[in-house]
Amino acid sequence: MTRSSKILVINTGGTITMAAQPSGELKASRGEILVDLIKDLTSDLVSIIDVKPLQLADGEVIGTSDSSEVGPMHYDAIADMIIRENDLYDGFVILHGTDTMSYTASALSFALAQNSKPVVITGAQVPLSKPGSDGLQNLRLALFVADQAGNSLPELTEVMICFAGKLMRGNRSRKSSTRSAIGFSTPNAQILGELFPEPTIFAEQLRRPPSSYPTLSRDSLGFSDKVLSINLSPGFTGDMLLKIIEGSDIEGLVVRVFGSGTAPSAFNLAEVVAKAKQSTNNRFKCAVIVTDVYNGSLDIMRYAAGKNLRSDDIIDGRDMTPEAAVTKLMWALGSDNRKGQLLKILGTAICGEMSGH
Repeated sequence: MTRSSKILVINTGGTITMAAQPSGELKASRGEILVDLIKDLTSDLVSIIDVKPLQLADGEVIGTSDSSEVGPMHYDAIADMIIRENDLYDGFVILHGTDTMSYTASALSFALAQNSKPVVITGAQVPLSKPGSDGLQNLRLALFVADQAGNSLPELTEVMICFAGKLMRGNRSRKSSTRSAIGFSTPNAQILGELFPEPTIFAEQLRRPPSSYPTLSRDSLGFSDKVLSINLSPGFTGDMLLKIIEGSDIEGLVVRVFGSGTAPSAFNLAEVVAKAKQSTNNRFKCAVIVTDVYNGSLDIMRYAAGKNLRSDDIIDGRDMTPEAAVTKLMWALGSDNRKGQLLKILGTAICGEMSGH
C-alpha cells in the first residue's frame, strides 16, 4: 500500500461500552476504556485506528445511547459521518447495541449503497467491563475484517455485522437471541464468512455496488420517521388500522402478515390502503408486506386468503426481514427524489436485502 491504511471506529454506545450503575442497571457510557483496549487488540494489524464518538457535521457530539434510542436521526448521522470521513479512512467499525443493530445495519446499507469500503457493525451481549464479555472477540474480529478487507480478505464493499465469529450482510440479519453469544443470524441468506478458526469469506455471497445508483454522496441521506410497523394478529381489522392511519401523520406502513402471505377477510389491506390514500389526500403512500415467520418468504398468490393483500400500492417484500423492510421504507420516504420513485425503489433489490431483482 502506498500509505498507511486507517480505520475509523464510531462509538454509538450499546452494551459493549456499558457500565453498571449503583442500582445494578446497565447504562450506556462513553466507553472510556476503548482507546487503550483497541491499542492492545490491534498491535498486529496494519491500519492506524482512530476512535470517535458519533457526531454531526458541525462537530456536535450526539453521545452514546442504548440502542433502543437509535432511530432515523442516528441513521442519518452515522451515514453522514462515514460519507464525510470517507476519503480519510479505508474502513469503518461501528459499535452499537444489539437490540436494534439489525435496523441500523439495514438502514445504513441503503444510505451507503455506493460505498466501496467495509462498514462493520459489532457489539456485545455482555459489557466489556464484565467478566466473560463477548465484546472483546467481537471487537477484535470486526477490526480485523475492516483492516484486512482487500488484503488477506477479499474486497468487502457492504454494511456487515460481525458477531460471534460470523460475518453477515447487515440487511439480512436478525437478532436471534438475548442470552447466547451467538446473537444474530441471517435466516433467509447465507452468511458472508466464518472468521475462526481460520478466516474464510464466501466470495460468491458478496455483493457489488449497483452501477445504476449515483456515487456516494449526501443525496443518499434522509430517513422518514413517519413509518408504522405492525404485526398482524387474529381479530385485528382493517377498520382499526384505517383509524390509526387517518389519526396520525403516517406516510408508509409495514405489515407482518401470516405465513406465506395470508390475512383474515376482516383485514382487507388493499381496501385500507386505497381509502387511506384518498382520505389523507395522498399523504399516506403505500404498504410493504413481509412474513411474520422467522425464516421464509411471501407467495401472496398461493392462497385465496391472500387476495386482500394484492394491490399496486402494496409492495410484496418477498424474503426481506422486517427490519430491512422498515428501514428501506423510511429511506424511500426520506427524500422528495426517492418519493418520486417510491414503488420502483421498494420493489427492487437495492443492495442484496431481498432475493430477485
